[in-house]
Amino acid sequence: MKKTMIIRNIYPFIFLLLLISACAKQDFQFSEDVLKVAEGLNFPEGPVFVGNDLLFSNCYGMWIGRWSEDGRLDTFADLSDKDFKPNGLFWTPPEYVWVCEFNQGHILKLDGSGTILRILDHDGKRFSRPNDMTFHNGLIYFTDPKSYSKTVWDGCIYMLNPETEEIHLLTGGLAFPNGIAIGPGGKKLYVCESALNRITVLPLENPEEREVLIKLPGGDPDGIEFYDEKTLLVAHFGGGKMYSIDIETKTVTDSLELPGKRVTNCVVSPDKKYLYITETETNALYRLPLNP
Repeated sequence: MKKTMIIRNIYPFIFLLLLISACAKQDFQFSEDVLKVAEGLNFPEGPVFVGNDLLFSNCYGMWIGRWSEDGRLDTFADLSDKDFKPNGLFWTPPEYVWVCEFNQGHILKLDGSGTILRILDHDGKRFSRPNDMTFHNGLIYFTDPKSYSKTVWDGCIYMLNPETEEIHLLTGGLAFPNGIAIGPGGKKLYVCESALNRITVLPLENPEEREVLIKLPGGDPDGIEFYDEKTLLVAHFGGGKMYSIDIETKTVTDSLELPGKRVTNCVVSPDKKYLYITETETNALYRLPLNP
């Protein structure tokens, strides 16, 4: 009788453990259903959603493309008459598109029709080669790499106020800062230091107190995007893969090989159903469904 009572008392405990295990959040996993949705591009980069349309740069082609849900591909902005080469993009309401222009070292402000409204620099001087953008608390943060070197760390991060169009330096001393994303809670920036094959975390209040999240050898971490509060998605240029990183454990949870080796950037759709990826060896835009 006593033994039976013990077993009965254990059953609810075992059930509770199983329930907690079932409800625990699983590690992110990529779908393998990669679909090419646009091709014939010219070094695609910097994808960003504007409503249901996806804008992306064609860096060497000097134009910004627009891909629509119905499969239409057209030109949002032709920048070739000024020799402007776009890279990272960001959108702010009501209808402004901000562009990292790396050829002449500017930040461009475009309207909803793709017309250039403003050409911004820093105190009358050009930037080195603006690369990528993220947004938090009313400010755009963008990377500005200079030397691609393991020993010369001269890359910077700037802050842009879209309302006043003022630009200020946040920090320097980075090894070719590339992709950038604001972390969960809005207190930290995650930045790819491509020349050192690593992703670095910088507190916004004190960006000098930085730490390395993870190193990804065999290529350069390029564009990054948060899927949820603990999952960072990384486009790995030269390695030909997408990686998912658990920022809590600082480990790779999954990877996906793409058709080309030069994966540049990625963006999650507003409904979180798809991931869109730019790749420059095949010069194409890819889409894959995201697991619920």
